[in-house]
Order: sequence, then C-alpha cells, then structure tokens
Amino acid sequence: MPKHNLRTDIEIIRPFIGIGLLIFSGVGFAISIIIVSIAIKSGIGVNTSNAVRFLVAVLTIFTYHKITKRPIKLPLKDRFTALSLGVTVFLVGLGYIEAIKYIPVSLTVLIFYTSPFLVVFISRITEKEPLTIIRLTAIGIAFLGLYLAIEVHFTNVLFDIKGVLFAFVAAIGMAMFVTISSLSIRTADPQAVNLHALSSGTLLFFFFLLIMDGSLDYMTKTNSLRLCSSGFVVGISHITFYAGLKIIGPVKASMLLNIEPIFTIVLSIMILGESLSIRQSLGAGLVILGIILINYKRQ
Repeated sequence: MPKHNLRTDIEIIRPFIGIGLLIFSGVGFAISIIIVSIAIKSGIGVNTSNAVRFLVAVLTIFTYHKITKRPIKLPLKDRFTALSLGVTVFLVGLGYIEAIKYIPVSLTVLIFYTSPFLVVFISRITEKEPLTIIRLTAIGIAFLGLYLAIEVHFTNVLFDIKGVLFAFVAAIGMAMFVTISSLSIRTADPQAVNLHALSSGTLLFFFFLLIMDGSLDYMTKTNSLRLCSSGFVVGISHITFYAGLKIIGPVKASMLLNIEPIFTIVLSIMILGESLSIRQSLGAGLVILGIILINYKRQ
C-alpha cells in the first residue's frame, strides 16, 4: 500500500518537475539573449556571436555527459535524426538574427512566437496530440499577451518582406526542433540527442561564418567572456529543455517557452534599466494565463 501511494505521488509531482525544468530553461535563454545583445551592441558580429556561443554550449553539454557518465553514442537511425536537428538549430539562430536587420525586434519576436501554433498542428499529425478548444484558446491568449508585452506598433513598422520571411523561418525552425526532438527522445537518450543536434548546428554556424565574414573584430577579453557566458547558459538551458520535454511533451513545452520574452523584459528592466508599461504588465499576465490553461488537465 505505501509503495502504491509513493508511486502515485511521484506521478502527480512529475509534470510539475517538467514544468519547472522548462521555466528554468526559458529563464536561461532570456539571460543568454541579454548577455549576447550587450556584446553585439559593443561591435561583435552576429555570425561570430552565434558560432562562439554554440561552440561553448556544445562543450558545456559534452562536459555534462562526462560528469554524469551518460551515453554519447546513438544508434545509426537516431544519430541521423539528431544530427539533422542541427539544421533547425541553425534556422532558428540565422532567421531570428537576420530578421532584425529588416524589421523591428518587437515584430520579429511576435512572428517567431507563432511557433506554438505550428507545434500544435504538427503534433496532431506526428504524435496524435488532441487539438482541444482549451489548447487553442490558451495559445491564442498567450499570443495576444506577447503582442501586448512586446508592444508592437504596426503603424510605425517599415514593412519589409525579407524580415518577415526570416522571422517565419525561425518560427518554423523552432516548431520543427520541438516536434522532431520529441519524436527522437522516445527511443534515444534526450541529452545524447541534444549534444548531436547542437554539434551539427554549431558546424553550420562556423561554416556560415567563414562564408559570410570571418571577422573577429571587437573580440576583446570582455566580449569573449560575454559570449562564453552566454554559450554556457545556452548549454544549461538546452539540457533542462530536453529533460522537461521528455516529461511533458512538445505542445506544452513550446507553450512554456512563451514565458522567455517575459523574462527578457524583466531582465531588461533589472540590467539595462528599461521600464515596464501597464500594457506590458497586462501582456505578461495573459502569457502566464495561457501557460496555466495549456497545462490544465481535468481529472
């Protein structure tokens, strides 16, 4: 009897552990964005920052494997799938940064966070995830919250189709990353998939760096420390992301990542001295409401 109760308690707590891991991951991604934005403002190239950060992230995950003695090798089929995930990692990094060159950051973020919509519909096909009214409502509420929190002013946007397309590329890349990862970790170790995905993505970033520009200008000790710190946080965030994804699945995982822009706003206030308007506060509340709804399950 006690054994049964203990198992029941573990099953009840398990989803909350997954949620906690993914929220921690979202905070980490927000911190990494703040750090790298400071480095880019000081003159570091976008391609250089992506290559260096993801290299450090890969080294962080590799060290985690060695410390925990987790297996690194994957079966041939799983290895191919995991390495192909590097393309999605590359698409997210490239599309997100390139979009900012053409359209405001606020509009870029808004388009990028259409990815949960894509995840819901893709998971409906790949994993038979139910397409419920509550889930669609939750995503709609969270998307409205992001719109308010990011304060997009369409009347002031100098529309550029290139920027919009790049932002959608990043959104598609993120949706594919979440759904393919969820399928991969069914039969393979999540952290081994994580290591392979980021490794192949890093190779693509370095290849792109060599093709576009190999400049290491402004790579001072301070900026090097910033990029390494950002990369370390990215590595830790990916570790906790995969751990949480394994527990709660792709739809809820992608939804929980919507909290990342909110943390970014809070950190901007604390670190960069920016202010939070009433509209942004309302938007943050709606995102949190959406997250609660997407994780609601009637017993």
